[in-house]
Amino acid sequence: MTTSTTSKRDQIHNLFNPRAVAIVGASPDRTKLSSHPLFALENLGFKGPVYAVNPRHETIFGRQCFHAIAELPDEVDTALIVLPAELAVQAVRDCGERGIQGLAILAQGFGEAGGEGLERDAQLTAMAEQYGLAICGPNTNGFSNVPAGLAMTFAPAYATKGIVQPGKVSIVSQSGAMVSTVLSQLSARGVGISKTVTCGNELILSMADYLEYLAEDPETDIILLYVETIRDPAALRAALETCRERGKRVVALTIGESAGGQRAALSHTGAIAGSYRNTVSFLRAQGAIVAEDGETLAALVECALRYNWAPGDAAKTCIVSISGGFAAQAADGMARMGLALAEPSEQAAAELSALPTQSHPVNPYDIAAQNALIPTIIDIFKRDGYDQLIFGLALLRDEARKSVMDMLVEAKQAGFDKIFVATPDLSREDRAYLNSKGIAVATDLRPLLFALRALRDDSAWNAARSARAASEQDAPSIALPSQDGLLDEARSKSWLQELGVRVPASRVLARNLDLEAVAPLTRPVVMKGLSDRIAHKTEHGLVELGLRTDADMQAAWDRIQAALAKADPSSDRILIEEQIGTGLEAIIGVQRDPVIGPVVVVGAGGILVELLDDAVVLIPPFGAAEVQEALSRTRFGRLLEGYRGRKYDAGALVKLAVKLGAVALAEPRLDSLDINPLLVQPDGSGLVAVDAKIFLKS
Repeated sequence: MTTSTTSKRDQIHNLFNPRAVAIVGASPDRTKLSSHPLFALENLGFKGPVYAVNPRHETIFGRQCFHAIAELPDEVDTALIVLPAELAVQAVRDCGERGIQGLAILAQGFGEAGGEGLERDAQLTAMAEQYGLAICGPNTNGFSNVPAGLAMTFAPAYATKGIVQPGKVSIVSQSGAMVSTVLSQLSARGVGISKTVTCGNELILSMADYLEYLAEDPETDIILLYVETIRDPAALRAALETCRERGKRVVALTIGESAGGQRAALSHTGAIAGSYRNTVSFLRAQGAIVAEDGETLAALVECALRYNWAPGDAAKTCIVSISGGFAAQAADGMARMGLALAEPSEQAAAELSALPTQSHPVNPYDIAAQNALIPTIIDIFKRDGYDQLIFGLALLRDEARKSVMDMLVEAKQAGFDKIFVATPDLSREDRAYLNSKGIAVATDLRPLLFALRALRDDSAWNAARSARAASEQDAPSIALPSQDGLLDEARSKSWLQELGVRVPASRVLARNLDLEAVAPLTRPVVMKGLSDRIAHKTEHGLVELGLRTDADMQAAWDRIQAALAKADPSSDRILIEEQIGTGLEAIIGVQRDPVIGPVVVVGAGGILVELLDDAVVLIPPFGAAEVQEALSRTRFGRLLEGYRGRKYDAGALVKLAVKLGAVALAEPRLDSLDINPLLVQPDGSGLVAVDAKIFLKS
């Protein structure tokens, strides 16, 4: 058989849209996983023929059972193989010979197991090439096309009535079990599903391949990603770019928040970055919105699905509640999330004051049990420019509750698009009614507020990305030193000076303290032992601060010489530099993630940098607007822009971040760079790098 030239997109389309399907290894034992796909296909209502293959049975659940794959009818396009790994390989070959090109292999025991598993991988890869096979997995829970009734999976959610309904959300997951959990959470919110796939080992078809297909799928509006590892950053970046170009919103959840950073022992930047934060930053940089857990993921999907989110939207939220206690609670929740709650204008406040509620004309607004006034209250806020309404629906008698819900639906239909109902409890029927009218319901306020913040930040990030100038991607043509490994502080600062970064005036001496050589330096001065083997000098007693007199300097020199002889006998160089007493302590640096590549860290610096943990991770290329937007979400960023009459040179810090991002992309030898502290000077006076270290590799 000749090699197939069918594109992966066409292969995946055929995988999701077969004429007929076969379950290879199907079992009549209801307790076994190999029986579940038959129930799932029946539950979802697959219209095409479903065939079972098992040499030990004539029928399974009333269906004809074939003894061999070779006996299957010609119309079978897709097969689910529920056999052990050693048998699955032969089953794949038999499917290829029979012309069945769409396969899902559930078994473990392939590449992830090593040894024989790697040999099985090689066989599958060769067969995929020979027969033109689209293989989902191995080590997968399978896939589904819910509108078509297709469920080639043993996940219990598909075989349980009422959980999976047709819709416009598709799921691509690197975890099989996680899909059932996500499906249950989305079902509770009335969110329907288009297609799902668990990638498994991604031997033939990858997460990026599925994304590229779904970006063009007319039955998919939102794509949900569950990411455990990024196997091919370039392919995933391109696929996410395609999704953005096609207007498909991607919402993601990833794991590994506790993972440490690369070279964390050498660099504060490494400890701040870390694989989890790097993955999150990578996904966000490509336009995905990242949730923090399953509940916030479900809330994000629902909000993204039910409402119109125009680029550059600047949300103005009001809270209106039947319960004054809820109104206060919601306002506190918004404050914790960093969401603004603007007060009504004078005109709106006057209109609210005129209402017979005896409530204060503020936001949040308590309707004080005057339910009949709800339409008027909502209209006042709408005319005052508010475009998001969180409505607190307290427990009410049936008639009153239905009346209030109807008022909210009428307000939605009258043009107040973003209405969210927060309530401690609501029947499935009432939730379904509001959902059918495009209104999200939240029994827990935190996931809703997280979703609103994430969508706001996504809008701001997209605007910043669009503002990126082409000139910002040019890397300065400054050669890195030829030396590999850690550069000592003096050599690191010398390179930074060539990059345009100011450093304190200094002298480097060896063997003996020459007071005449350091006389031009303004005191107090700092003395540091230099070494290309020691990253953290203070831990070895190699730093002395605040030296003013000759006697202080001589004593410090003797102590550092002794400490340096003990810590690194190969070095006798000591750096003496002016001590800078002004500026806001920042950290800026570069780390090279082993999967994602270079990342840039910017944020609050100093000796407590890791404890404060107030920094952002950026994935180059990026522009000044993106740096500004990311920093605006940190306490450090707000301090940088001005606090209690002090304002610092934020522009200089932003420019340096953009420059380092370009350098990191252009210079693969730059493994890590750590400037901490970098003193951001007040009143537009630039930056001063007080400490720095660079690590280079071949």
